[in-house]
Amino acid sequence: MFMKLTLGATAIAAAAFLAPVSATPFAPQANVAAEGLVQEVHWRGRRHCRYWRNECAARWGWGTDRYYRCLWRHDCGRW
Repeated sequence: MFMKLTLGATAIAAAAFLAPVSATPFAPQANVAAEGLVQEVHWRGRRHCRYWRNECAARWGWGTDRYYRCLWRHDCGRW
């Protein structure tokens, strides 16, 4: 048992030391500087969630657990 443990630890240590290492592992990507740090968000508006509130209520009933789960699936509420 001890021999297998030692052999396994040696193999893991050898793999860690012999693996190729990048000189700059956390270098920024080239396109980040061109685009900036702001990401565009697609806003759906109120109509999207109004539709799904009515649809989920028709399927599962108002205020039930399945109603709230349905809203969460369509990104219109918190679970």
